[in-house]
Amino acid sequence: MVTYSDATYKMMCSRIEKIEAIQQKIFKCLHESEIQLRQIAQEYADVGDLYGDYNQLDQPTERVLAKHHGWQWLLGKTNTKKETLTTENKEIEISVKFDDILVEKRVSFNEIIYVHEYQKKELEIGMKVLAEYNCHDAPGVFYTASVAEIPEQQNKYRYLLLFDDGTAAYVSEDKCFICPDQSFISSVNPTHKRFIQYYNKMYQEGGFKILDLSLQSTMLTEINGEWKLCPINFTDCNIANIQVSADQAEFVYCGSPRLAPIYHRLKTHLIV
Repeated sequence: MVTYSDATYKMMCSRIEKIEAIQQKIFKCLHESEIQLRQIAQEYADVGDLYGDYNQLDQPTERVLAKHHGWQWLLGKTNTKKETLTTENKEIEISVKFDDILVEKRVSFNEIIYVHEYQKKELEIGMKVLAEYNCHDAPGVFYTASVAEIPEQQNKYRYLLLFDDGTAAYVSEDKCFICPDQSFISSVNPTHKRFIQYYNKMYQEGGFKILDLSLQSTMLTEINGEWKLCPINFTDCNIANIQVSADQAEFVYCGSPRLAPIYHRLKTHLIV
């Protein structure tokens, strides 16, 4: 039997205690590691689900322009191919993921344009279009409008569009898409639809008389339901840049019922 001196025995006991302490730390770490591993496994599973969503998004998608709300349309993507939409299933709702706002929405057949398959056509007076109008918002936002002039020398070969909120702009053809639903008009301005119908009728009968604002400095203008005397900053062919507030200016058509003389003239025809 091996015997140890007291000093050696104490040293061995101390070493055993240290080993046991180390073992306890090891067991504790293993236990914590198991918990951490489970957490990591769950996180991995969650990431796996996200990848699944991305894999679905990575499937062939169609570039579209779709109605977001009111008179505003945005660019986005859909997995629904245009050729799958027939006359029999036009009532189907199409899921669209918008680009900039990262929102998904279901829209109807008449609320979507397939950008890459869109065939440019010559626009006509009175036609309902969607146009990118940077004065309203950032590029990539489109708004509903009606064509009031076609390109000619007098307007520097641009289309004049009357937007559904009562503003106006000259734009080039590459900024426009024909609205799928020609009967659509937003309810931003209740009198706007009647005015557009009257304008189209008068245009076909020989023209619509507008104001010459090039020599005027102010004009009584309708701003959010109220009439205000507003400065005229400048004119561009048949639209005027009007200072509607201290920090905001709008382009208004020189024949718009938002201008007091036009409003009173149209009022006699029960248009406004």
